[in-house]
Amino acid sequence: MRLHHAASIALLLVPVLSTAQENLGTYEDRIAVEDVMARYVWAVDSLDPDGYVAVFTDDATIDSNGSISKGHAEIRKIVTGLMQRRDDNKAKGLPASNLYHVISSVRITFPKPGEALHQSYWQTVRRDKEGKMIAAAMGRSEDRLVKRNGKWLIQWRKLTVFTD
Repeated sequence: MRLHHAASIALLLVPVLSTAQENLGTYEDRIAVEDVMARYVWAVDSLDPDGYVAVFTDDATIDSNGSISKGHAEIRKIVTGLMQRRDDNKAKGLPASNLYHVISSVRITFPKPGEALHQSYWQTVRRDKEGKMIAAAMGRSEDRLVKRNGKWLIQWRKLTVFTD
């Protein structure tokens, strides 16, 4: 009788475990999403506008504390704007103000097939006027990725900069 009861409980747990597993996605999809997000960070930090745009869908949207960029042309301006600021600072004899991202507490889930949600905290560091590395900003990001033609791409990105 006890064995039968234990087996019944085990069978009840199976659907819960398989649902949790489905939300974690396949190993290949998780690695692909991690790669897209790493390429995103490396492209923005190395001021590579082509590499930056390449991780987004054509119809992507970035919401950075309410400042909206839609589509590849506007998204490209984020990196070209950073390049312009770097060049302006160099011309004035100031530090280049390059940013370097540190990403932490990453959480990746797959709400449904072909869609992924990547959540993390981020911090940017840069050199100050004396050349010391300092924290420039900190916040949280949420990225919705979609799988198109076998490739994972960012469709929507929301950045929340901590202001308090």
